[in-house]
Amino acid sequence: MKKKYLKIFLLASPFYLKGRSADKLHHLVVARMMEKILKENPKLDSDVMMAVALLHDIGYAKIPKHKIGSFWAKKIKKDHMRLGAELAQDILGRINFPQGKIERVCEIIATHDNPELGLPIYSYEAEVLKEADILWMTTEEAFWLDIGRRQIQPEEWLTTLEKRFSKDPEYKPYIKTKFGKGRVRNFLRQMRKKLRGQP
Repeated sequence: MKKKYLKIFLLASPFYLKGRSADKLHHLVVARMMEKILKENPKLDSDVMMAVALLHDIGYAKIPKHKIGSFWAKKIKKDHMRLGAELAQDILGRINFPQGKIERVCEIIATHDNPELGLPIYSYEAEVLKEADILWMTTEEAFWLDIGRRQIQPEEWLTTLEKRFSKDPEYKPYIKTKFGKGRVRNFLRQMRKKLRGQP
């Protein structure tokens, strides 16, 4: 990770720790996914995209702890985007990030979970963030965290993920890159083998 992105990560770290239990890991994974996606999209502004990857969910730090467990609730989703944009503006201002880029980062953060609220995403950049964010679910860490959080069996969750990635309008339309499609396909195949006890 470039030094300027590491600065963002370090300034955001206290907020990761105040948010959901896996937020620090989540943001690192999303940043890693974003780096791969950017290789296929060299025209995107990597500073803006890496900043949104590292800051998109920090708004959860401002949600009272007793409400975080219901992070899928619409009001919480809406609030975390708004609060995250405010925190991102402060963090990026502290490292003298260009004002125009700060505004773009905040716009993306403020709308990145719109599909879960039944609202559209208004920019290609926000769609790219959505892909990187969804690809978090293609890690074993996310897989096992979701099983614990949802209290379901691994087979059941894997079947749900297979359906979501093949049909669900909240997921399928956002996996657009060759990297993303390959990652989803490989993850589902590997997890299916693992759950069957195959090497």
